[in-house]
Amino acid sequence: MAGSGANFVLDKGFLLLSTYNSSAAAGALSKRLVKFSGTAGAVDLNVASTTRSLGVLMENVDQVKIAQGKVIADVRLQGIATINCTTAASIVLGSMVASTSVGGVILAASTFFPIGIVVGITGTIADGNDIQVMLTPGLPVL
Repeated sequence: MAGSGANFVLDKGFLLLSTYNSSAAAGALSKRLVKFSGTAGAVDLNVASTTRSLGVLMENVDQVKIAQGKVIADVRLQGIATINCTTAASIVLGSMVASTSVGGVILAASTFFPIGIVVGITGTIADGNDIQVMLTPGLPVL
């Protein structure tokens, strides 16, 4: 398949869309949810809770490298991943979470595609903290 990288048990290499996250200056940040893009074999930041997430980007990539259209990045598809919690309100162990407008997670609501279940929180969670999520891709809308 064009643009795909090495396969591992829980992770897979995917081509980052050359305009990943609308070519944001920060590039691609790890611990963010990604989705399939319109380009075969490529992924982009998932910025909508009503769009199904593929997995979690596991590495930071500079925007200059992304723009070349040749970056293969590690995406966690299954297992437990650390994800940035954009909006911590009401998230507790066992909560179902979904993507936010910046690829982090938020408590899943009735029209959202959840990415998984929270299995790890350190202390009191606040916006911007990282949490551990058991990925369960392919879940239906709540």
